[in-house]
Amino acid sequence: MIPIALLLAPIAITHVGVVDLDEGRIVPDQTVIVRDGRIESVGRSGAKVPKGATQVDGRGKFLLPGLCDMHVHLSWTTASALPLLVANGVTCVRDLGSDLAGIDAWRAEIAAGVRIGPRIVRAGPILNGRSFNRYQLVTGPPEEARGIVRALKQVGVDLIKVHRRVEREAYFAIADEAKKQGLPLVGHIPMTVTPEEASDQGQLIEHTETLFEGTFSAALAPGELPAAIARFRSEGAAALFARFVRNHTPVTPTLVPWRHLLAHPDPLSDPRMRYVARSLKEAQKRAPPMSAEDRAELEQTYAEYRAVVGQMNRAGVVLLAGTDIAAARIPGFFLHDELGALVEAGLSPLQALRAATSNAAAILRKDIGAVAPGKLADLVLLDGNPLERIENTNRIRAVVVAGKLLRRSDLDRLLRLGEEMASRN
Repeated sequence: MIPIALLLAPIAITHVGVVDLDEGRIVPDQTVIVRDGRIESVGRSGAKVPKGATQVDGRGKFLLPGLCDMHVHLSWTTASALPLLVANGVTCVRDLGSDLAGIDAWRAEIAAGVRIGPRIVRAGPILNGRSFNRYQLVTGPPEEARGIVRALKQVGVDLIKVHRRVEREAYFAIADEAKKQGLPLVGHIPMTVTPEEASDQGQLIEHTETLFEGTFSAALAPGELPAAIARFRSEGAAALFARFVRNHTPVTPTLVPWRHLLAHPDPLSDPRMRYVARSLKEAQKRAPPMSAEDRAELEQTYAEYRAVVGQMNRAGVVLLAGTDIAAARIPGFFLHDELGALVEAGLSPLQALRAATSNAAAILRKDIGAVAPGKLADLVLLDGNPLERIENTNRIRAVVVAGKLLRRSDLDRLLRLGEEMASRN
């Protein structure tokens, strides 16, 4: 446990290169002062350091805002995810479908300093036309769907999450009621709704593949999806993505689950799986292996998904970094993999970093996403320049979460804690 006196002391990170995400450059030799959970000042090194401050030598290092994973399911991963996220510099998450009471208990413990974890923005239960797990609510007819939105507003959710099976009339009722209640609408595009309609309703869109569900793929024979996406990219994508830009519709591509599956046909072969809950790994063992034919189609489909993400980026669509961590997916580590996948899809390292920082801050309307005075003190200190190589986001020397300094030794303890918790669950 870190001594409380150190948690409360001001922090001075000296002689550090600050990653300026607006300008896309490194501002050299800066001293960043953190006090009472916020960034107090950022300026040229040599400025006075507060008496009693905990000092961190930032020479040769790079200071980045804390990373945001904009698509997680914490209840599905167990509490072991919380220390793992922070150990990987993920200081904020958007939970898009979990047990609300459980998530709120974790939030309260994090706020009280009883538990280490990221800031959590949450939807609570997912709204769907039929339920396939205990974290979903069946929406029913339109008026019933409106009532569910109002009830969720009353219990304090931050947003409304919809899934594929919501009926068309119920969807438009949910979208309308969410606007009335001041709640963002997020999720899959229901199978009876077009991407254009979802964008016009103000929905924030999750997953690249949701663009190609429903009517798009209904008439396709097995194996035809990659070619159909390729036709879409040349025939319909430009108009759709221009609409997304006009409507300020952000998209969270969540490429990493597909990327990881292709890199690890047996997901349990990834050594980082030691950080995944034992019960979830046992479930993964029961999954049937992928056939050669399925793998070949997935490789083609994933290549098309990456091309779509690159096309959205070139069109100016706002992209967010999210991992869809649930079941046998690796909390924290997967966000760095997602940043790599976004760069492989055509984003620059700067654009990928924005997807996990400043873009996320704008969507969440939080004082995060920049190393600037007045911002909440969520920071990641790196041993390498992430603007040169996105892989350098993995080279974490220290993390500041809610104004609390965690040095490399502290982060290693969090990794061990996450591994121990995972082995028991």
